[in-house]
Amino acid sequence: MQPTVTYMGDLSGKVAIVLGASTSGGMGEAIARRLQAEGATVAVSGLGAAPLSKLAQELGGSACEADITQETQIKGLISHTLTTHRRLDIAVNVAGVAPRVPFKEFTEEHLMFMARMHFIGPALFIKNVAEAIVEGGAIVNISSLSAYDPLSGIVGYAASKRAGDRVVQGAALEYRGKRLRINGIIPSLVPTSLSREGMRNYGADPEAFERSFVELTPLGRITRPEDIAAFAYVLVRDEFFETGQIFNYSGGNSLLGHPRFLA
Repeated sequence: MQPTVTYMGDLSGKVAIVLGASTSGGMGEAIARRLQAEGATVAVSGLGAAPLSKLAQELGGSACEADITQETQIKGLISHTLTTHRRLDIAVNVAGVAPRVPFKEFTEEHLMFMARMHFIGPALFIKNVAEAIVEGGAIVNISSLSAYDPLSGIVGYAASKRAGDRVVQGAALEYRGKRLRINGIIPSLVPTSLSREGMRNYGADPEAFERSFVELTPLGRITRPEDIAAFAYVLVRDEFFETGQIFNYSGGNSLLGHPRFLA
């Protein structure tokens, strides 16, 4: 059963960046769609010019391809947004990748890539956004439950996500003079085409894998991309009065954690 959605339209006149919006059916796309439905003009970004352009056309916004591991491209995205839309009120980072690499197979290359994706990249994204965004603006970074509930095979990913959460907290503290609201969201499993591909690579049947999470989720289903989008919208509304927080948002799955066969 799909929840009833009531759009408030209270982001009218605001401009938002969503980085990590190029995957069809993913969290980034869902967030971009929700912010646009609430009245914001959205600049979508990530890797993949064609899907970004298609999404931007649908939303009446703009597209700018950018790799979060490259600060020059982050700066280019912000410059594009300010040049095209004349302001920046909201920024959301969804970019991430979780390759399965057992601890005994760690390489410096793998660990540095994870750090650039989920720690260094978000830090530079938040820094550059914070310098350009309006006073009182909102920034949201997507974390992962794996940063708090240990799992085998993705330690590099999980550790870098945990570092990204500390970045959110530190940025909120240091940009308090600008009254920025900088927060994070901790999802659990969110089914997308990419996550299901990862399940198959893990040797799991996606439907059975997802059912194992339902059994550990008090609200009776796993989180959808649209659920994360709804909470991201809450965090960027003007009336939301909090900063430097990392919020669990998983239908209660954070209370019970991942299926133990993943540990």
